[in-house]
Amino acid sequence: MLDDLGRMFSWLMAALVRPVSGLYGEFDLRPGDRDPGPGLPARYGGADRPGVTGTTHVRDLHRDLRELGFLLAPEDTAEFTTATWLAVMEFQRYASLSDAATEREPRAATLLDEVPPDASLLHVSAASAFPPQGPFRVLAGEEIMEVTAVTTARTTGTDAALKVTRGMEGTAAAAHARGAEVELIRWSDRLVPAHAPFYERYADPVTGVVNAWTRFVLRRWKEGRRRCPIVVEAWELREGRPDRLHTIPAAEGRPARRAGNVWGAREVTATGPRLYVRDLTSTWRRPSRPPIVPERPELDVTGDYRVLGDYAGPRAWPEFGHTWRPEGEMLPEHLLPATEPGGSGPTLGQLIEAGDAAALGTYKVVRAVSEVEAIGYFDCMNAYDRAFVSLGPCHWTAGLATGPSPASAVDEGELWGFMAYLKATDRYAFAQAVGRFGVDVGTEWGQDGAALFEPGQRKYTGRPALPREGGGRYELGKVEEYDLFRGWHWFYRLQMAGRTVDGFRRAMWDMARLRLRDVGETPWDGPAEPPTWTVPGPDGPRPARIKDVITSERGMAIVYRWHIRAPANMVSAGPASEPPETRRIGRAGPVLRAACEAAIREEPGLFTGSPDTWGDAAEQALVARLRAQGGASVEYVHEWPRQVSASRGFALPYELLPDHGDGRRLDPARGSFHLDTRGLPPPP
Repeated sequence: MLDDLGRMFSWLMAALVRPVSGLYGEFDLRPGDRDPGPGLPARYGGADRPGVTGTTHVRDLHRDLRELGFLLAPEDTAEFTTATWLAVMEFQRYASLSDAATEREPRAATLLDEVPPDASLLHVSAASAFPPQGPFRVLAGEEIMEVTAVTTARTTGTDAALKVTRGMEGTAAAAHARGAEVELIRWSDRLVPAHAPFYERYADPVTGVVNAWTRFVLRRWKEGRRRCPIVVEAWELREGRPDRLHTIPAAEGRPARRAGNVWGAREVTATGPRLYVRDLTSTWRRPSRPPIVPERPELDVTGDYRVLGDYAGPRAWPEFGHTWRPEGEMLPEHLLPATEPGGSGPTLGQLIEAGDAAALGTYKVVRAVSEVEAIGYFDCMNAYDRAFVSLGPCHWTAGLATGPSPASAVDEGELWGFMAYLKATDRYAFAQAVGRFGVDVGTEWGQDGAALFEPGQRKYTGRPALPREGGGRYELGKVEEYDLFRGWHWFYRLQMAGRTVDGFRRAMWDMARLRLRDVGETPWDGPAEPPTWTVPGPDGPRPARIKDVITSERGMAIVYRWHIRAPANMVSAGPASEPPETRRIGRAGPVLRAACEAAIREEPGLFTGSPDTWGDAAEQALVARLRAQGGASVEYVHEWPRQVSASRGFALPYELLPDHGDGRRLDPARGSFHLDTRGLPPPP
């Protein structure tokens, strides 16, 4: 109690005057800083300090961050690098939470008796060095043992008795002398959850600069043996189950080490291990559900490592057991608006029973395409290609790298268009997903998303923004900055948002429908050319739009999927010969136009008159041409749900879908697609 009062008083004085920690010379360490070296003066707080000699403030910062569990920080390096900046930001993020962790004390126990090779019970000196119950693994000498139970101590006090299985992970059972150390194998086993009162938290912006409050809180963490409360681990599998921690091979002068605290996207470069998270916080409102690994209920699955050319990073696919089933599946009850506050959306059966053709047809189209893009799961994500991270039913990308080098530029991404929409419509969900971790959107949505809208391709794009030390914010633009979203902790955050943040998931329904609306409303012809067709409108004839030419569920699903894969094929800007004011306005893209023209050449009799007079045969001819050119992903959509794989574990009851004459598929009839536009913002 007295300690708490003392810490609270210390915090109050810091808030009233200035936080003082005694760390790092009270300099605000930042990118570009360095310790003094041969021929180089010290640089602290962004300025050269030739009068400061013999200091190791940056090295000390790296050592402290690694001690607290933030292994993004470089080892024994005198320069404040991008990795340092990332590690400081992660400390600031975790230090702002109401939950933390503390390290067990002591870190190891000693044997109270000699232990022969056949013994199954170890008497140890300190029960506090171990979890209160098994299973967990310990190391004694060169032998690894699995503790299956912690039994009553031999004597009163702090002693404990550990029931063990000997010679695990290929080690040999051996004799151990009295007094030998016994320590835990896993870093996460050494941690226990701890509440962080308000006067122990970091409350300033997440800037990556070691400002006064960062130093103040960091010192508190050191004194209280606080540690990062979320730990990512790479496990080797045995019969599909986690068996042992993966060992990262020795490289670049570093010894081999267990992958018990993983941060960087390329830290574990083997594709066999599966990555799990041990989360000691209540950051996410988890539903009541069975554990992913019953024998290790503390583990939450996140994914594995994959390489694609010059890029690499995490992947989470349902076929490999990386997703929550069925909680992570894009079922209508998880995606569509809740039928009552705090409730769920309608089930597929309820959608069908309600007879709402627009809601049902739109869901079918979105779902069919999501099975290509996101394999039908909110927590199915990619972070191994040049898009950094992709998620959602359209797998919106964080941005596309123009090259693999750290200084390469990154194009705007649709993920930030979605995040801007989420922030505008559900600030709580935005805060839960990314805002509380210090990330904002560079451009606000406004009323209609016009500032983010690319009319030539009919999509919404933007950039993430981070706060600047001293005020303001800046948009990320380089590979080395965007790479923070490729790391395992960010991957887990976005994955958990998809699993547990209701508003985050339901906003995806809106964003998916916005794409369908904006593509469908695209004029078939550009404004500088005469219309190919006109169709009846409420105010008289008007030029045809894409939605007038392709009108079936099956056809619009194909156009929608193709637009996600290659927007310019379905919608494109005008030729360079057009005036700039009209060139940027979208119109039907070259592939879509070519497919239509080919269908008309082959069977001109089906296409007499304007599109509003065409029949089912015309629609099927158009779809057939698109199908012939579209490849495997278009074929999947065309045949949906015939090609669904059992390994994906879908819970959607496909057998309830209406039969349109060729199975329970997307409706091929002309005019069968009716977009559900309820609740959408106005067009930009």
